[in-house]
Formats: sequence, structure tokens, C-alpha cells
Amino acid sequence: MFKSVRILVWAAALCFGLFQQAVADSYVVAPGDKLDISILGRTEFSRIAQVRDDGTFRLHMLGTIEAAGLTLPEIEDSIVKRATESFSGSVSVIVDVAEYRPVSVLGVVQAPGTYPYVPGMTVIKAVARAGGYERTTAASVNERAIVDAQQRIVQARIRLNFAEDQRRVIQSELELVEAGQLDGNELTVEGVNPDQVSLVRMGRTILDESIEGFSRREALATAEADLYAQRRTIIGRQLEVTEAQLADVNKLVSQGLSRKERLTDWKVEADRYRSDDLETTARAASAAQTAAHAKNEIDVALTRYHRDLLAAKVAADENIELLRSQLNASMDYLRIAAPSLAMTVEEQAATVFEVFRADGSSEPERVSMTSELRPGDVLVVKFEGVTN
Repeated sequence: MFKSVRILVWAAALCFGLFQQAVADSYVVAPGDKLDISILGRTEFSRIAQVRDDGTFRLHMLGTIEAAGLTLPEIEDSIVKRATESFSGSVSVIVDVAEYRPVSVLGVVQAPGTYPYVPGMTVIKAVARAGGYERTTAASVNERAIVDAQQRIVQARIRLNFAEDQRRVIQSELELVEAGQLDGNELTVEGVNPDQVSLVRMGRTILDESIEGFSRREALATAEADLYAQRRTIIGRQLEVTEAQLADVNKLVSQGLSRKERLTDWKVEADRYRSDDLETTARAASAAQTAAHAKNEIDVALTRYHRDLLAAKVAADENIELLRSQLNASMDYLRIAAPSLAMTVEEQAATVFEVFRADGSSEPERVSMTSELRPGDVLVVKFEGVTN
């Protein structure tokens, strides 16, 4: 059994070695790489040579050798060709990478800079080599200022959530008012602080009670006006009868068939009915005016409620903008002063890894923390807020 295990381990190691060799053979050399050059039987020419900016390196007596853009086997062939022109007999050359060109790590890391590349280097390994995520970038920033910024952010976020709930509730009530749907429609807003809904409901209750009071006053005044109107009708009939009687008595008096005192009595009676009619008319007008005033008070109460809601919404909008400005200012400060701490207070935050590839691409490539880097790559680490 142990023998079988050893065979499997040996086979796996062999496969891995072949894979590594295949990767090495396909690697394209670039300026900055250091090559380990071995010429069999010519140890004096074997050396570590760095590929220069022009893509070449020099070997003693063999001159300048092109390397940039070529694989290791291609460079070996170039050296063999050059050596056979200078030496007699066959030449065996082995070229390997002694040191890859370094990678650069920039952005929100503790120690931005250039670091040696090793095969299999991933983004997270490069970040670890750069000391991990940066905690503080501003030398003049003290811990107290950072703590204060965190507290301001938390407080601003709590107040902002409260203000946004307030605006949603006010907006919902405004829509009911403007649609004329206050009567029989209770305010309901999902997903907000229930105290905000209760506050607006209290305002609605006060409005409803005021409207109910004015409505009762209008109803009573209207009923009173109707009663006076009925009384005027009765008084009018009585006055009409009295005036007819007065005319008859006046005729009798003129004929000497009745006493003048009786005529006087009928005149007094007619004047009394006229006085009652005038008084009833005045009272009816007053009652009608009271009813109209009560109805107007209802309209005024609704208009005032609408105005107060609009004013409250404007104040909520202004408060929200102010809080957002304070929150963004504090977040911007924290992102600069302590980027890693900024992530702890972001509602949604992401660590962004961008790689400028060594092939000269002008646009960065977004990668994950497990993505492999290549020699010469430039890694930029950022913290980005998603919602803020």
C-alpha cells in the first residue's frame, strides 16, 4: 500500500514538474527579466544576464542577444546559433529565468512599491507582500479625528434614515390630500419607522376633529337658517292676513261703521308682524353667514394642512441633502485618512483590484483576489462604496 502511495506521489510530482516546465518554456521574456544562462563546457560564458530596456542582453564574445518577445527555447536557439559561429563543435545551452521582472502594487496598501514576482503569485499574495490594506494614509491624522469621523458617519446615517422615512410618510399623505382621498383612507406606509406614521396620523386626527367641529357648526347654522326661513313664511302669511283685515277695517272706518281705535289696533298688529319678519330675516342671514363661514373654515383647514405638509416635505428634503452632504464629507475624509476603516462603515463596499498588464494595455483589467499576476504587472487596490 505504501509503495502505491509513493508511486502516486512520484507521478503527481512528475506531472507538476512537466507542467511547470511547459509554463516556463512558453514564457515570453521582457525587459527587466534576469536570465540564468548555462553553456555546457563553457562555464566562463555562463552567467546571470538582465534583459535591458532595449530587449537585449550581452554575452562575452557572443555579443548582443535579442531576448524581448522570445521564449526561453527561442533564446537558447539564438545563443546556440551565435555560439556555433564562434566555437567549434556542438554547443548545448540552457536558459532559465533567474528572476522575473517585478510587479508593482499601488493604492490602498500599507507599503506601495515594487516586489519580486514569483510563479503563482496571486493578487492577494501581492497585497500581503505590500503589508496588507492601508490603515492610514495621512501622516497628520490622529486616531481621535478618525474616531470622530466614524461617529459622525454613524450619527448622520441614523438621522438620514429617519429623515428619509419622514419624507416618505409626508409624501404619501400629500398624495392623499392632493387626490382628495383623506376621508376614509388611513395612512399606511410600509418599511418606515412607525413613529413617523403615527406623527402624521396625529396631525390628520387634529385635522379631522377640526373639520368635524366646523361641519357640526355648519349643519347647525344651516338648520337654524332653515327654521328662520320657515318662520318667515309663517310670519308672511300672518302679515298678509293682518293687512287684509286692516284694509277691511279701514274701509269700515271710512264708512263710519267701525271705530278708529280698532283700526289702530290692526295697524299695530301689522307693524308687529313686519318687525318679526325683519328680525327673522336678519337671524336667517346671520345663520346662513355662520354656515358659510364654517364651510370656509373647513376649506381653510384643508389648505393649511396641505401647506404644512408641503413645508414639512421641503424641510425634510433640505435636511436630507444636508445630512447626505455631511455623510459624504465624513466618508471622503475617512476614505483618505483610513481606507480600511472606511469599509467598516460603508453600507455596501467593495475592494476593487485593477491590473495594468505588462503587455502595455492602456485600460486596467478588473480581477479577483485569487487571480494570478504576471511579471511586470501593476496592481492597483481601491476601496469603493457601492451605495454611497
